[in-house]
Amino acid sequence: MREGKIVDKKKRIPPVKSLDYYLYLIENSQDALFSINPQTGQFEYVSPAVKAIIGFTPEEVIKMGTEGMNRRIPPQYRRIMDKFAADSKKKKLPKHYVSYVEARFKHKKGHYVWLGINRKFITDGKGNIKAVIGHTRDITETKLLHQRLETSLQNYKMLYHNAQSALYRTRMSDGKMLECNEAMAKMLGYESREQCLVEHYSAKYYTDSRRRNELMKLLKEKGQVEGFEIETRRVDGSVLWIKVSAQTHPEKDYLEGTVLDITASKILTPAENQVLEQIMLGKSSKEIAFQLKRSTRTIEDHRAHIMQKLGAHNLVELTKKTIEAGLEPQ
Repeated sequence: MREGKIVDKKKRIPPVKSLDYYLYLIENSQDALFSINPQTGQFEYVSPAVKAIIGFTPEEVIKMGTEGMNRRIPPQYRRIMDKFAADSKKKKLPKHYVSYVEARFKHKKGHYVWLGINRKFITDGKGNIKAVIGHTRDITETKLLHQRLETSLQNYKMLYHNAQSALYRTRMSDGKMLECNEAMAKMLGYESREQCLVEHYSAKYYTDSRRRNELMKLLKEKGQVEGFEIETRRVDGSVLWIKVSAQTHPEKDYLEGTVLDITASKILTPAENQVLEQIMLGKSSKEIAFQLKRSTRTIEDHRAHIMQKLGAHNLVELTKKTIEAGLEPQ
């Protein structure tokens, strides 16, 4: 060792494995590995896993060629594949350039599967393509799950948005609940509308009496308010942020209107709101981590905190809370 030179043990080069070792990994990978000649654009090697994925043997794929493979992709995905192929024709590329596409492919048996195709272009110092390698995997199950989830979320949103809003009527003097619907009773934490009408006095649950006085002052001066935000509590003591729109009827000593639960927008951090938005777009933790340039572990922690803060136990409950708060992506 040269005097004064520090050696980082973490950067020591591992012992070179035998060729048989790497061949074993390639031949037994569940992904179909391949290499393409950068000059001809044709396959030079395809691993055995390709048969389990698309039904064709490696020899059949090589004989079919890249053009033959592309013809088995539906027309609506050809544009994606054309862009994919265009990368191979570029004269200069960044070092270790990677491109990835997802497309449907007609299996040898006639049905369609979803493929995730990843290609890596190995270039020299001048950007000239020296080799093209990659791997393909069957992502059909993942795509179908995402599609079913997206359909379920859209159906749920449609049903929820068409459901009754939280409606109420309270006495102006003391906040006694005079009338409400089931949505309002549930928001406040009551088991039934009847229980809410018997027990609820809104003035008792506001956390800041001065803010409540401000609301009442506006109502008395203007006769109505739109989107007034105020913190209150449910019957179990948990925090409830609401947005109130109401109109007064002073001659009858009551006010009535609608209430929107905006608790989520008030108690989540900016980072958690970012993650929640991506969750509502159907992204996985790994995809969100890549999008927000964070670790998957960090995203999982945010997801857990969001679920805990919003009192959601699954994605459907989380979607409901998100819609209630008006946080779903447009």
